[in-house]
Amino acid sequence: MAFIDPFEKITEDVNALFRPQREWVERRGLLLVTGHFLSGIGAGTWLFALLVGSKPALVVGLIIVAAGGLAHLLFLGCWQRFWRMVWRPQTSWISRGLLSMGLFSITGLIYILLAYGYLSTGLDSGFAKTMLVLSLLGMVGIFLYKGFVYAVSRAIPFWHTPLLPVLYIVYALRGGIAILLIMAVFSPGLAEVKLMELIDFWIILSTAVMVLFYLAVMRGAGVTAKQSVSELLAGRASWAFYLGTVLFGILVPLALGGAGYFAPLSLSLLAVVGVSSLIGDFYIKYCINKAGIYLPIVGEFPAVR
Repeated sequence: MAFIDPFEKITEDVNALFRPQREWVERRGLLLVTGHFLSGIGAGTWLFALLVGSKPALVVGLIIVAAGGLAHLLFLGCWQRFWRMVWRPQTSWISRGLLSMGLFSITGLIYILLAYGYLSTGLDSGFAKTMLVLSLLGMVGIFLYKGFVYAVSRAIPFWHTPLLPVLYIVYALRGGIAILLIMAVFSPGLAEVKLMELIDFWIILSTAVMVLFYLAVMRGAGVTAKQSVSELLAGRASWAFYLGTVLFGILVPLALGGAGYFAPLSLSLLAVVGVSSLIGDFYIKYCINKAGIYLPIVGEFPAVR
């Protein structure tokens, strides 16, 4: 395999009219994609675990968010960089996201210990309710962070839209339901499985409509954003988009969910719906990062001969 000089790639990007974003999707950037994926579905799992009253799902949601936080730290690469970045919540969505994950992890852990009776204070106490409210605040911060950290990026028009935070929140919610559907295989007594199946079907249908709407809007949002849409539909991100986002993330869950209207799905098939949804959740984030293109730089760099 031929060695690719990274400086040649940089030169190629600088001289290209449409310069692809690579930092948040290639090599170490995959850790950031993974971190956003895990933190979102973990927060969604926490929400639906509270709604159905599943303590094991609370534990799983907390673990997933913690794993997402670890992926963020590995992406940053060094502790000094982490500390400089985390204490700027007034200006940085990355800082707000990291602080939200920290708040959620600490208060969520305390609430779980209370729920399992490891602490003397009961769930009806004011302390427990305070921990629950703080964990929910952290959860909301996680929901908002993932989309807004992209939406504020003016240099990449494909990301610079209020549609992206909404899309990421919806994907986080469906990811949470997907985790509970998978857990139902191992906990057959998990409450409200049929309700979660129905909610998941409609959320997946909603995400399909939102993805189409997002691409339609971005196609008319300028030349650079239109090029990003082309990269997604027929360029370097197309294989991941059609296979991961469309096939596994939308078509398979919708087909199985539609079949569930005519005959009850087994727990194993519900788990397939959950796994397929999670694959789609990961790849929508990967594809949006992969299709990101910087605004053209005119007159800033001389041509390389």
